[in-house]
Parts: sequence; structure tokens; C-alpha cells
Amino acid sequence: MRQNNRNTLMTPKRLLCTYSILTTIYVGILLPLFLIGFNGDAFLNNLYFGLLSIFSLINIYLAKKEKLLKTTHNDFFLLNILLDFLYLIPLPLIMASPWNYYSYFLALPALRHLYRIQELLEEFPTLPPIIYRLIPIFLFAPLLVHFTACIWIALGNGSAGNEANFLHTYITAFYWSISTLTTVGYGDISAITPIQMLFACFIQILGVGIFGYVLSNVAGIIARADAAREHHMDNLDRVETYMRIHGIPGFLKKRVRTYYQYLWKNKKGYQSTDLLSHLPNKIQSELLLYANKSIIEKVPFLRGASEELLIKMMEHLEPRIFIPSEVIFREGDPGEDIFFIQSGEVEIVGDQLNHIATLTEGTFFGEMALISERQRSGTAIARTYCDVYSLSRQSFEAITQDYPSLRDHIEKTMYERNR
Repeated sequence: MRQNNRNTLMTPKRLLCTYSILTTIYVGILLPLFLIGFNGDAFLNNLYFGLLSIFSLINIYLAKKEKLLKTTHNDFFLLNILLDFLYLIPLPLIMASPWNYYSYFLALPALRHLYRIQELLEEFPTLPPIIYRLIPIFLFAPLLVHFTACIWIALGNGSAGNEANFLHTYITAFYWSISTLTTVGYGDISAITPIQMLFACFIQILGVGIFGYVLSNVAGIIARADAAREHHMDNLDRVETYMRIHGIPGFLKKRVRTYYQYLWKNKKGYQSTDLLSHLPNKIQSELLLYANKSIIEKVPFLRGASEELLIKMMEHLEPRIFIPSEVIFREGDPGEDIFFIQSGEVEIVGDQLNHIATLTEGTFFGEMALISERQRSGTAIARTYCDVYSLSRQSFEAITQDYPSLRDHIEKTMYERNR
């Protein structure tokens, strides 16, 4: 089982995206450093292009394994493959100095793989939306800052000047890059030459867009961290506006607010029918089955029922909420529904409002009139807020036709109640 899960996790598509992204990160970090003179010796250069060739070879192999070469005729895709083949050539060994330096620029197209981060994330449909939004930001932002810092060093590093200590020079440029891209710009490191000034202007303009993009995404992530409350408060604000416009009296406003308070406390402001309405019926019923295990465990004859029966019931059950003192049905009404109590208390009273029974979670009522096709013999009143599921006569007949044991259990309970 573990081996199967592992094979499912490491699909050719995911491996291809992963190695392509690693290629981008590898080139994105080392290439700018080499271009500004931090190239060490010949061994380091050969190692750089050697690893790049290995990454490219892996990308070509995985693309072929996924059969992309046979299933697409896109010119851009073919260009990608040609570029990967280009990196297999040991350029530093072929190109003599001073052309050896310009061979670094031939690795720039490897940065094109950065877009594959979205493809990789889409391969994991269960990934939380917050992570889906954060990973591209955390991957792209450091590379942008690194590129900007290296270009700033190449332009002279501003008033800080170039120093013998490359690490200090790089940290200074990195500091300038972050402060400028985030539109802070303390001014302690400023442009001196015209080219530095033009570059600083470009980075400041770019920083406004980057800062706005990151800020909007962070704000969206924070808002979505408590999306349920935002949804609930938005609904409550609209209801409050409606009540204010139409001059609803205070006692009725209080009942509405109490209902919304109950809805938030017990359901986080969501009604399952609204939330899941866009899903296929099969998925809806399975979600409701696992979300409502509590009611299944409380109804005795549902505990040992087959999963097929439970899913079938969930496809037809309609969730409803009744507020305290609300009449669910009256004596003499036609029996068109059977009700299952998920939470709360329901009182059954007779024609003189005499108490007959108090039903709590896990019980059902309304089955007598439904099965016997007679009128309601009593009145059902919600004593507290009640979450119930109703099953219509038509749905009941459809289910019991396939699962007659359900009717047998309900008729047995009805018989015991009438004794």
C-alpha cells in the first residue's frame, strides 16, 4: 500500500515540474553571481554547467517518459526541448576566453521553467488554498531580490561602493534591493551615476507593483484564514440593513440576531444545502454522510445500515432548522414528511395541547401519518433550536422500495409507540 502511494505521489508530471523548478532556482541563484564576477575558478564553472546539463538531461528524460514529445506539436514546446538539449553541450570547454564569459548568458532561458510552479501545485488538488498562494510568492520574491542585488553590484553598488569583502558587498546590495522593492527606501544607499539612477527608478516602479501584488495576496490570505466568519458577518450585515430599511420592530430583530448567533455557533454561518449545491449529488451525499456521522450513530436502526443505504438517504434528506416555539406540523395536516432530529428538542402535543412526548436528538417523528397515509394525529413544536432532516413521502417510497428493511424498522418503532 505504501509503495502504491509513493508511486502515485511521484508521477512523471510532478517529477518533470520539480526538476524544472530546481533548474530555475539553480540558475537563478548562481548565474547572476557569475555574471558579476563571483565565478571562482575553472572547476566551479565546469561544475555549474555540468549540473545544469544533468538537470536538463533529467527534464528531457521525464518529458519523454510522460510522452509529451509524442502528444504535442506545439512549437514552443519543441523550443523548450531544443534549449534543454543546448545545455547538454559543455560550453565553458568549447568557448575560449573572453567569449567564455558570455556563455553564461546562454543559461538565461533556463529561468523559463519558473512558470511550472503553478503546474506542480495543480498536481496536488488537496493542497490548502493558502499554501497554493504562498509558495509562488516565497519562491519568486527571493529570486527577484537576488537578481536586483546582483545588478546593483554590477552598477557599482551606489554610494556604498565596491569592497574587497564580496559578502559584505552582496549583503549591502541585498539590503538596498529589499528596501527599494518594498518602496521603503531609507536613502542611506543612493544612486550616483546616471545608469544607477535609471535602474533605481525602474526598480521603484517595479516595487510598487510587486508590493501591491504581495500586499493584496497577503490581505486575501488573512481574510480567507477566517472566511467563515467573514461570510457570516456579511450575511448578517445585509439582514441588518434590510431590517433597518423596513423598520422591523426590536423584538423581531432580536429573534433574527439570535438565530444568526445560533447559526454561527453550530454551523459557522454555513448551510450545507447552499454550500454544497454546486457539487454532484453523489459527492454531496458522501460529504453529508461523513459530516453527519453523529445523527447516524444516534438513530438506532441506522447504526448497522449499509453504506449504500446511508448514501441513498443522504441524497434525499433535506436539512432544516426550526427556532424555539415554531410549529413543525399541526394536528390534521397531511403526513408528507418524516423528520430525524440531529440536535434540539421537539414536543409532541395533542388536540388540547396536552403533552404526549418530548423527542431529542437521534429520534424521528412524523412516520405514522406518512406510512398510514392519514392526517397528523398530533402537533410537533420545537422547544429549542432544532436541526432536523426531513424525508419526503416520495423519497421515502423510493428508498424503501430498494431497502425494505428501512420501512420494517420504522413500522416496528411506530408499533411500539402505539402500544
